[in-house]
Amino acid sequence: MLTQKITDFDQQSAFLINPNSKSIAHAQTEQLRNEIILAKAFKSASLFHAGNTEDAYQKASEVLALTEPSGPPLHRLSRILMKGIQRRCYSHAEFLGNLYIDRANPIAMIKAYDMLAKSTPFIRFAHNAINLAILAKASNTNRLHIIDIGIGSGNQWSALFSLLEGTSFFPKKIHITAIDIPTTEKTLQVTGNRLSNEAKEVGIEFSYTPIAARVEEVEFTDIERIRGEFLVINAVLALHHTPSGDAIQKSKHSREALLLQLRQLEPQLLTMVEPDSNHNDIAFEERCLEAFQHYMLVFNAFEYLFPRHLKERAILENDFFGREILNILTASAVDRVERHERKEMWAKRMHDAGFSNVEHVFERTSRTLKNILPTSEPFQISQRDHALCLNFNNTPLLAASCWRPVSR
Repeated sequence: MLTQKITDFDQQSAFLINPNSKSIAHAQTEQLRNEIILAKAFKSASLFHAGNTEDAYQKASEVLALTEPSGPPLHRLSRILMKGIQRRCYSHAEFLGNLYIDRANPIAMIKAYDMLAKSTPFIRFAHNAINLAILAKASNTNRLHIIDIGIGSGNQWSALFSLLEGTSFFPKKIHITAIDIPTTEKTLQVTGNRLSNEAKEVGIEFSYTPIAARVEEVEFTDIERIRGEFLVINAVLALHHTPSGDAIQKSKHSREALLLQLRQLEPQLLTMVEPDSNHNDIAFEERCLEAFQHYMLVFNAFEYLFPRHLKERAILENDFFGREILNILTASAVDRVERHERKEMWAKRMHDAGFSNVEHVFERTSRTLKNILPTSEPFQISQRDHALCLNFNNTPLLAASCWRPVSR
């Protein structure tokens, strides 16, 4: 069964044959080699998942022998996963969780995210698509209150202030309730101070409330509200970390319960961006295939954007996305925090929680977005049903969407 799925995966994966191959024979040899790499990598992951660490380690060694550290995307991704599996075979201390809470290596995280934000369209698409949607709905309000789930360094709001500079149609008062994981108290304060200075330069009256807690544990009813404010709940690349499936320890902290809580706040707008992939509540074989498909898409984008020997590319691949795929395929239950879902599943969750999609908002902002973030092949920005998607080779990487509570 797994062999057939790998064959199906091969047939639909353009990366398996290099279009620059010198000959048909060379391309066929490369195709065969890649099929062998894939089969052995999947087998190693399956053996590890089954608890057979000795054979998993050996199979990983076979993959490493077939691949090159600075080779094409499939080689690079396979090596990251195989090395991670080998470490996990004999050390449960190997990092399993979210990169942002790995206090042992904060410099790598900062470098990885900075590279991702500045040199790829991923983060710029997410921030600007949502910021323009917020302004389209809230530009004439007197006070804008943003509850930001997973604020990180607050770069999204720096981008928002840059959009507003030199204009007159924007909220004169902005309050941000910044939520981020425990242990980020100092970072939250630094972010608040920086955003306050940036807002002052633009002429915005700014205020800020930091909350260092897991979002599913936040008491949202305790957040101070002011009558007449325009409330936006923002979650960019954050909700997939919330507990779902076998990661749920308390039902009140589940993904479903969180969305119901957010609905009870009756926001004027809820904005979200998520990777368009499914690594949540599916069987391991399907999860393995999904992970390879999604992260090969990411690594192929890096192949297009960066030279192979660029140090920063290796940081991104190893210290950012490599951590994610290792978590997806070697962690379980509460340790598995990378639980992405496709835009269709998020739409179902939002409808079940009492939200409806905000129609046409991205159509009204598309021209401005294209000016801010000009894209060219093989990247595309397209509307797909309820979401605005950033695509690579016509396959969605990220999906942005806007929601509001259904009228009672």
